[in-house]
Amino acid sequence: MPERIRFITAVCFLAIMSWTGVSAQYSNTYYYMYMVPQANQLNPAFQPDCKSYVGLPVVSPLRFEVESNSLRYKDIFTWDDNTGKFITFMHPDGDKQKFLNALEPVNVVRAGLASTLISVGWREEEFFFTLDFSERIDESMSFSQDFAEFMINGNKNQERFNFSDLANNINYYHELALGVSYNFDDEFQLGARAKLLLGIGNVSVRQSDINMKTSIDEWHIKSDIFVDASLPYVDLPIDEDGYLDIDSLRSLGDLDQMDLIFGIPTGLPDLISPTGLSTVFGIKNPGFALDFGFNYRPVEKVIVSASVLDLGFIRWRNSVYNFHQKMDYTFEGVEFTLEDDWDPGEGLLDSLESVTKIKTTQNAYTSFLSGRVYLGGAYELTEKVRFAGLFRTRIQNYKFYNQFTISANYQPFNMLSGTLSYSIYGSSFMNLGLGLSVRGGPFNFYFITDQAPTVYFWPQEFSSLNFRLGFNLVFGCDPSGGKKDRPLID
Repeated sequence: MPERIRFITAVCFLAIMSWTGVSAQYSNTYYYMYMVPQANQLNPAFQPDCKSYVGLPVVSPLRFEVESNSLRYKDIFTWDDNTGKFITFMHPDGDKQKFLNALEPVNVVRAGLASTLISVGWREEEFFFTLDFSERIDESMSFSQDFAEFMINGNKNQERFNFSDLANNINYYHELALGVSYNFDDEFQLGARAKLLLGIGNVSVRQSDINMKTSIDEWHIKSDIFVDASLPYVDLPIDEDGYLDIDSLRSLGDLDQMDLIFGIPTGLPDLISPTGLSTVFGIKNPGFALDFGFNYRPVEKVIVSASVLDLGFIRWRNSVYNFHQKMDYTFEGVEFTLEDDWDPGEGLLDSLESVTKIKTTQNAYTSFLSGRVYLGGAYELTEKVRFAGLFRTRIQNYKFYNQFTISANYQPFNMLSGTLSYSIYGSSFMNLGLGLSVRGGPFNFYFITDQAPTVYFWPQEFSSLNFRLGFNLVFGCDPSGGKKDRPLID
């Protein structure tokens, strides 16, 4: 299989696995690049070397990430000499045990997509102001090694299973951000950004305790699960006792049950009603977040900086559901005779359905963003060359996910800058990144990724992929690139 096809296949596989969540990886290469106005999104203290900029809608910037903390390409796809093709671990000739051995006790797959519709910045003497409006979808899925073991081998190798880390989360919201940075004598910059969050949809797993003990005679399953969700345009059936009506739920996806006019759902005009518009714009689910940071030059060639991002929450009040499923059940098998015209699998499902009732309420709830902390340091070897190191930690569900990046940044002249980086995160050590920013007249374009060279040189090792690109109109840029008067951080 050609290299490009294998690469695309792996990316699609990881993207499918990560179809849920709250946060994803952000490019560290982005932090210390020259000539990138929106670097202030990672540290609100940063000030560009231009008096103002305007980002083109949708791509100012456009961001995509997918990341696994344990799985690499080679754990999912291997070369098979018999067929002369790459096969997955689930192929009859695939190595399932190799896949299981690669897993961590808790495995997390994350994905994220963000598009900035409005991005403007302007300078007023020592102040620099920014205004951004973005669409954000952050996703995450977690599962235990025991879950994968049971799905692949059943209870052949062990009797006790802990599925308690099985969780799915998704957060979709609008973000309106207003930031300001103040420059103290070109040696110290201090910045903050306030964000109004407008939630569209959410699924948050508050608790997921699932354990199973198996034997030749019986399976004992015990679970206690809490899930909150805001599901606009979905009216879930709840019976008179407050439980989710599974039978009615099955018919929701039946297109024959929808009222159509010329193939268009009759409910579509509701989207432009006052109630529908409040849902589209997220007015019913308000939230707030805060970013702040600093950038300091203690001596002539050294820069240190730090920032804290996404300290915030969203209060979900529209189309909310609170699900609670608690079960303590012993499955002893099903009985049937050869004369019965009956599917034993159907009997098993019926047996489980009778004990997996889902209590449902509709109370407002709060979800919190996944905060991030950046600590950086840079050394300016010359006016055109800067070396930098950056530590980032992401906080999610009281756990810390760390990444460390070193980079070499080069700006040979005012129209062009480039960056090479190397990152370590999780158990992944082969992560080469690059960034390119070009400016011609009022036009600025940049493309940044933490993994593209890795995918090319070591395709079997890559476990994540991200990129960020942007188009800007920039005005009043310093011909020297700001190197003489300002910190070398754009």
